[in-house]
Amino acid sequence: MKKYLLLSILVFITFYPIYVQAQNEKDLLSLNVQGTAQIKRSDVAIAREEAIQDALEKAILEAASKILSIPAKDENFQLVKSVLLNEPDKYVHYYKITEENRQPQTFIVNVNVVVSFLVLKNDLNKMGFLNAPQMGKNNVKVFLNVNDLKKYSEYVRIKEFLQSRTKLVKNIFPSRFEWQHAHFEIEIYGNAQSLANELEENGGCILEIKQTEHDKVEMICWQKVEGK
Repeated sequence: MKKYLLLSILVFITFYPIYVQAQNEKDLLSLNVQGTAQIKRSDVAIAREEAIQDALEKAILEAASKILSIPAKDENFQLVKSVLLNEPDKYVHYYKITEENRQPQTFIVNVNVVVSFLVLKNDLNKMGFLNAPQMGKNNVKVFLNVNDLKKYSEYVRIKEFLQSRTKLVKNIFPSRFEWQHAHFEIEIYGNAQSLANELEENGGCILEIKQTEHDKVEMICWQKVEGK
């Protein structure tokens, strides 16, 4: 009996690391990317670090592009970009520089970056960038600050605009109107990107993403000047 127990333990010890590695590999994505940076004031060391950071950011965005099926150059991808690059270290599991090249004005690095694919996907889910069916019961809160309001009627207009987007906006909590400024706390159905598009295309906003925290997104709307 002891013989079989010992054999079972040996088999477990031998194959468990392989199983764990296989599970982990599903959570990771390996990408080969190139990063570049200008050499300023002959400071090669800083340029090298900036080139590495550029490569890491490109890898994160490429991974996000794969998850969302949106090209990284697409204008709809800009909101995702501004949010994810607040915490780039969170999504980089490991990286290795495979080649370095210094040119007169530029430093170039080729980097193999292993992205924490599952962590990235979960965060995109929590922040509302994935489609609502994938979000399950999760809802996203958007803290919207609207600036450059010249009169109260403009505040009413933006509030009515949000209330009319019933497919996107679930709840609008008590909002504040101050001199040339309004604040809205909005609960949406899990798609921050769609709300951002609506605000820019039809809400008269030039949008800025200031901060995000898991299932919360902060947006700043600068009112467009008529005729521009």
